[in-house]
Amino acid sequence: MDTRDEERRRVAEHIEWQKQGAWVVLWGVYTRRFWAYACWPVIPREGVVISAERPDHLYTDMRQVEREHGYLRWRYGRR
Repeated sequence: MDTRDEERRRVAEHIEWQKQGAWVVLWGVYTRRFWAYACWPVIPREGVVISAERPDHLYTDMRQVEREHGYLRWRYGRR
């Protein structure tokens, strides 16, 4: 495995840690993209999967999806 892949895998682990179990985040060695799978109860039945080439874009998209589906309201009781 390329050392850059190992570094990106660690970045994915860090993002997952930051999200406190609300997402499963992976680095796709073959796809060369970061992938995030929502795992909270207020997502649509078909689920939510996000991918991005850069971790900052992934994180931004994750936040957008959280807002769209009321995750922050569910998690923190915000209105």
